[in-house]
Amino acid sequence: MVSATNLDGDYSFHGKNTPLDQFEGVKIHLYRLGTEQRELDALKSSACADQGSPSLLDTIILSQWENKSREGQLAYDVTACKLKVIEGERDFVIQMNDKWNSFLLNEYGKFSHPFGCSKLSSTKNCGELLLCIEEGEKNEPEVVPLTTPPNGGVMLIANAYPVEYGHIFLVPNPTNRLSPFWDKKMFGLITKIASEVNSAAFRVFFDGTSIVPNHTDFQACYFASPLPVESASTVPVYDMKTRSGVRVYETVDYPLKALVFCSNNAKALVNVVSEACLTLRENNTAHSLMISNNGRNVFLFPQVKSLVTGCYLSAWECCGYFVYHAKVDFDRACEAEISSRMASFSPEDGAFEDLKDLCCAIADDLDTCACAE
Repeated sequence: MVSATNLDGDYSFHGKNTPLDQFEGVKIHLYRLGTEQRELDALKSSACADQGSPSLLDTIILSQWENKSREGQLAYDVTACKLKVIEGERDFVIQMNDKWNSFLLNEYGKFSHPFGCSKLSSTKNCGELLLCIEEGEKNEPEVVPLTTPPNGGVMLIANAYPVEYGHIFLVPNPTNRLSPFWDKKMFGLITKIASEVNSAAFRVFFDGTSIVPNHTDFQACYFASPLPVESASTVPVYDMKTRSGVRVYETVDYPLKALVFCSNNAKALVNVVSEACLTLRENNTAHSLMISNNGRNVFLFPQVKSLVTGCYLSAWECCGYFVYHAKVDFDRACEAEISSRMASFSPEDGAFEDLKDLCCAIADDLDTCACAE
């Protein structure tokens, strides 16, 4: 997909023997978002995605991730794993990977002190640090090489057991969280990061399920093609035609019920989705998210626990992307089986109608407040 790139001059990133690979006192490259990007966010359109050269942040992330891959920090080469599209109405994507499992994924996702190597459960995790991102005060983004990560930033950490190319954790500093589960400020920063990357292949995921309890750790991967849920038909649920411009849709003819929030106004989008997620959490409703389209679309998947396994779908499984451990299961996979499995996690119609009403009410309240300002 994208080859590793050495960045010259002020943005030089070296592949080996950097202070990042020493385990005493974390020093890492810091990327500060530009204020101009935030001001222009509402003016962006889908048409501008992926045109021209890759963004600076996109190049840094992929360069650092591929460096970690070459250095042996990753357990396997995920690009060598076999992929197959299940032909049918939904074109589910499946991967054959006998080295991946969700338990290993969760082990590497739980960083209670991501900004201090001495406090991590394993020093191996320090070798997987890529960079830190925070809000900046200048118009243009800037890179500060090899510095101590700030309290208000998000640490990008390579997933040693990747599900797809460029798989990373985005871990907020726990000392700056407003909530052990969800922090609207951090969700806003994650959305801005997705916008700054400016790549149609970049998707960010969040699992608000018991699989990873009390964690606001996000994950991101690069996917070469649209995920099946992104191609699903939708019908409008709410269209805010006033100040904030948030629109809400629901998927149709897709086995797992989902809502899609869309807006060019990043702040309004973050506010609506955050309030919905906090309410779901208060009601003990498991859910997963995907951020796509450079931060302008958010997919929300409410879930019920499987009566068979006692688990939930991961966010990428909600989107129609599945990893198989056994070749026999990979070879036998079919659309009917996958659809049936997904549908078993979908909430009842009544509960989903309540969620739609809730999201419309939240959007109305926030828009009323915005218009009153």
